[in-house]
Amino acid sequence: MIYLKGLKLTNYRCYAEASFEFSSHLNILVGANAAGKTSVAEAVHCLGFLKSHKASDQDLIRHGETFSVVKGSFEKGEEDYEIVFSLSPEGKRIQANKKSFRLLSEYLGFLHVVFFCPDDLEIVKGAPAVRRKFLDSNLCLLSPSYLQNLILYRKVLKQRNEVLKHLGENQKYDHKLLEILTASLIPKAKAISEERARLIAGLNPLVEEKALVISGGKERVSLEYEPNLNGEGDWNLKRDLAAKTTTTGPHRDDFEFFINGFKASAFASQGQQRTAALALKLALADYLGQKTEDIIIILDDVFSELDVDRQNQILKLLKPEYQIFITTTTIKNLSPDITKDSKVLNIKRED
Repeated sequence: MIYLKGLKLTNYRCYAEASFEFSSHLNILVGANAAGKTSVAEAVHCLGFLKSHKASDQDLIRHGETFSVVKGSFEKGEEDYEIVFSLSPEGKRIQANKKSFRLLSEYLGFLHVVFFCPDDLEIVKGAPAVRRKFLDSNLCLLSPSYLQNLILYRKVLKQRNEVLKHLGENQKYDHKLLEILTASLIPKAKAISEERARLIAGLNPLVEEKALVISGGKERVSLEYEPNLNGEGDWNLKRDLAAKTTTTGPHRDDFEFFINGFKASAFASQGQQRTAALALKLALADYLGQKTEDIIIILDDVFSELDVDRQNQILKLLKPEYQIFITTTTIKNLSPDITKDSKVLNIKRED
């Protein structure tokens, strides 16, 4: 199990200097809108994914400054770790106990962060790219081979698209190059699709279970993977030449949510979409829990629109060994069962 004991921010978002100490289980960050509580939660996300859940790296640096530092003090098993994530004009850097990683990918997997925020409704109703990002960001932490295949696939895909863009009728060399790039793309595309399919299959029963609990048995949620590639024969060179881009492959994959058999993006209410998105993130925590104990859960402004009964239902779905962060504008809206065993941190904006 992993436990974030403390967090220190330097030139991060609205904070010039700030330090926080946390409980090993439930932490509630309370503050007015724009007070900086989501920035604290976002900083924890950076220690897992090495990036914000929604902002660019430049946006994380305090206005008027040239660098930003997020320092986390962790207890992992019986060992202590100091993780330092920094941004500067030289780029992004990550250190563990003063050891720098040559490649950022070498660090990924140290900490798994499951982050839910109101914007996650886009996973249900938004563009396919949002859902592919969900798959990629989590599979890259779980599987080094997936990360490697994804990096290589994107590199070869870019090269192939450049050839297609500039290909002329009499350029035989380019036609040959296109064949080579396509042959290189196929095994990577297959590996990516297979791992995505396994993740969706693993999440499906967990999503159904969580949604039924959250909705009081009213909403049965399922996921359906929609791969854009079903076999080597799907690579349509004639179509790609006409479009001057690669029209087939995992870069066009998608998956759909269904609620009680109906497509959620088309027929679900906002409340039902929220249930589906939250069920997905809670299912992800359990799925990750089958593979690692190093999980932190962040629920950013999740409880504000839920009654006490539904808050308690969600809390029961979270395993007691997880370290959890909840952000809210007021503690009055939270169930006494949530607040009684939690550490409350009052967050005030720095100017």
